[in-house]
Order: sequence, then C-alpha cells, then structure tokens
Amino acid sequence: MSTGESNPNQPNSDGNRCDSGRDGEPAAISGDLVGASEGAPELDELVAIAAQRCRLDHRESVLLAEIAQTDVCDVLHGHHPNVWFADRTRQARYTASSRMRTAQRLHNRCGELADALAAGVVGWQHVVVFDRAANSRIRAAMIELLPGIINLAQVATFERWSQEVRGIADRLDQDGGYDPATDPTNNQLHLVPTTGGITYISGQLVGELALTIKQLIDGETDRVLTRYRSDAEASDGDIPVPSRAQAAAEALGELVDRASSIPDATGKLPEPEIVVILNDQTGDLTDDDGNHLSPVILRFIIAAGLIRPLEMAGSGDPLRMGRTLRCANRHQRRALTVRDGGCLFPGCGRPAHWCDAHHADHWDTNGPTDIENLALLCRHHHRVTHRPGWAMTRDQDTGDPNEIRFRWRTPTGRLLESQRHHQRSKPAAA
Repeated sequence: MSTGESNPNQPNSDGNRCDSGRDGEPAAISGDLVGASEGAPELDELVAIAAQRCRLDHRESVLLAEIAQTDVCDVLHGHHPNVWFADRTRQARYTASSRMRTAQRLHNRCGELADALAAGVVGWQHVVVFDRAANSRIRAAMIELLPGIINLAQVATFERWSQEVRGIADRLDQDGGYDPATDPTNNQLHLVPTTGGITYISGQLVGELALTIKQLIDGETDRVLTRYRSDAEASDGDIPVPSRAQAAAEALGELVDRASSIPDATGKLPEPEIVVILNDQTGDLTDDDGNHLSPVILRFIIAAGLIRPLEMAGSGDPLRMGRTLRCANRHQRRALTVRDGGCLFPGCGRPAHWCDAHHADHWDTNGPTDIENLALLCRHHHRVTHRPGWAMTRDQDTGDPNEIRFRWRTPTGRLLESQRHHQRSKPAAA
C-alpha cells in the first residue's frame, strides 16, 4: 500500500477506502489470492489477473457509488448515471444498473465486505450473492454476521459459500415471520424478444395468483391435448399430438385471446397494434424491434385483422399536419416508431411507446407538426432538451436530403448526434 499525504487509500467521506496506489497504479494486495508460486508461469499469471480484477472491481465500485450521489452525468451528458455507464462501457442497461446499485449498498453499508474485496479475500461474485441475500428485512442482521461470512469465503468453495449465505438469509427471514408466498412483490414476469423471432418468458408467481394461473393453464392445456388427440384419430395420425409443453404454450395463447374479447372498464376491447416493416430492397419483414417476421407469421397477423390500411388526411399526406394539429397523430406516431425506433438521444434505450413526439422547432415558436420536425424522446430526455443551454436542431449535414436526423448542443458546446435504434451513434466533436 502506498503511503504519504496524498494516499488515496485513506477513508473517503463514507469511511471506505479507494484501493489504488500512487500515479494510478494498483496498490499491493495481501489477501487470499496472493501466495506461493503455483508451479507454472501461466498459473501464476492467472492468479495475478484474478487479484488485479478484485482491485479493479473495488475501485470501480467506489467510483460508481460516488457518481451515483452526484449529478455529473446528468449535467454533462443528459443521462442518469446508470444509463451513461451502460452506454459508455457497452453493457446491458440491466447489468449496469444492477452493478451500480450493488456498489452503492456495498460502500454505504458493508465496509468490511468492501475491504475484503479490495484485499482479494472475496470477489465481486461474493459481493453480489451477499447483496441479493441481505434483503431489506434482514440486512442489519446479515451485516452483523459479516466477519464470519468473510472468513468462511477463505476456506469454502464459492458454491458452498453461496449456499451457506443463502441458507443464513432464509433462516433469518423465517425467524422474522416472513412468508414469501404472501409477498406480492415476488410475482414477476419477463418477456424478452430476440431478433431470431423467439420470445423468452420467465418469472415467478406466488400465493393465490400462482394457484389461479396454474389451474387455468393446466385446464386449458388438457383441452388443447384432447382436441389434438381427436384430430390425430380422425386423420389417422397425419395430425400429430404435441408435447404437453407445446400444448401449454398454445393454451396460454388461447386464454389471452379469449380475454382480449372482453371489454375493459371503458367498454373498449384490448387491441394489439403490430408494426410490420418491409425492406423494399431485401424483402425482409421485421417488427419495430428489428425482429424477423416470416411470411407465415405475417399471414396470421393479417388473418387476425391486426394490419390496417393507412388512412390519408384530406391533403393526401398523413405525415405533415403543419399548424393544424399540435400533437402528433397516430399515423405520425407509427411513422416515428418505424423511423426512430425509440428515444433518439444517444445512448438511450427507451422504446417508442415510452416516448413523446417532440417538436425540434418548438410549436410555441411556430414549429410545424410535420414528420421532419418531430422526434421521439423519452420523458427524461424531453426534459433535458428543454433545459437552459441545451439546443436541439435538425442535422442538415447528413449527405442525404431525405434523411431526418437531429443533433444537440450541450451547455459546454459539445455536439451530440441523434441515434437510430439498432444503430450506435457516437458524439461528434464540438
């Protein structure tokens, strides 16, 4: 560890150390990862890399915790810290946000664990496991047990250590009278579409909701299988009987389809709107997330009545309303969904349905409601654009007069180029 008046390893305002030496060099490490030679230079190098990774993870967590408490990312770049971090480090938004939240809790509440990470006694995976196990109900009790938990990490495999930590957390929760089956926050559902046309479904259900949905899907699955068996018998086996897993997926679809025929509280039927984009050069069909759609899928969409012809305005042009309409109409919203794909602010991943249709030339200063003057911005970046010192204009230097792009000038004079979703844009030099 380096010493001196400017020692960066002195505690910061939160009482935690920034473990790096002078001139940005990593400080020496005295933890579990440093020891005698492993007998081969390749093995020694791998151990040294692991020790270095612990130091870097610790230092990164210190910085993440610090910027999370400031507005530096918002002031300089118009982003929340987690969004800026994800964009600049090429990480998934969820991964970056999760790492930032873990870093904050680590340095605000678990100084001993942060020191253990800096010393190489534990790795970042240990920190993540402890942070997830130490929920708000039992965090104080888990922190009291940290010395023993850290010592256990030095003698147990990571798998065994993780199992023990989760077991401790479960026992503390049960002693406190917590019943996960009665906690509605445990009901979660995630739908993740992929560019290959597959959507992954994951989640968990508890309590009455879990019992109700399971019974409904099981009952509908039995009816689907009964229908297939009848068809198989009538066709002498030409119509095969699917697996129960496939039947369950079809059962879920039929349940949702039937529910969509029931009006909501306002008397309207739930009506999905699917945007299909045809590439006139390649003939490829995609949805507005860029996922491939086969002609077979498109035929089902058409048969379901989910595609409608574009209604034209009196002028014959639904995309240019001039000063006759302040807010973008639904045809312009559809066109913006296809063109922009989501928030145009560079690095933002908010989808189109989370966005406002912003007038680059403000409506209040006679800006028209025309497609060339409209841009999708999420609510946060819409507010950023209206801040004093920020200016958004249409980019006239794209090289293609028909291409519609925008740029921002920040209060410091930096230029930011608008993005298109599925394309990454880089800030231009001022």
